Amino acid sequence: MTQDPSQRRGAAADRGLGQFRATAEGGQPFDTPTRTPRLLLRDRGDESAGVDGAWWPRTGNLTTELHNLVTALTPRLGTTTRITFDWNSLSRSQRLIDPPDGIEVTGPLPDQPADVMYVYGPDDRRLRLLVIDPTTEPSHAEARIRKAVGATTDQPQS
Repeated sequence: MTQDPSQRRGAAADRGLGQFRATAEGGQPFDTPTRTPRLLLRDRGDESAGVDGAWWPRTGNLTTELHNLVTALTPRLGTTTRITFDWNSLSRSQRLIDPPDGIEVTGPLPDQPADVMYVYGPDDRRLRLLVIDPTTEPSHAEARIRKAVGATTDQPQS
């Protein structure tokens, strides 16, 4: 049986365009991601002076993938409260997070590296994510991701 596209809930979300509907209460948690983010995190408790993980977005418009990224980070970080990043360094256009999402999206903090995104949770807990340019050749991107988190195997970490 074919379903009428006008009756499909979240048809745009099904195409991975980042157009999600808020929950009945508004804000987070978001719907289940339609596409799993290409994300690798260090093990919990694994301290590093560098980054806590690496994210390789699929498009140059990073903000369209923020709902999926936030959803993937929620088990580790809790509710996301703020994201800081040098949006102009990679994102050719910017779609703001919707106000009911409860996330402040801003430019970089002083001395924040241009390729590192800070994602904040409750009590100012922070994850630092190396953001790999989406146009990077896959084998180079995967090597950068593994190096960033100190992974010695190809096994995904969360």
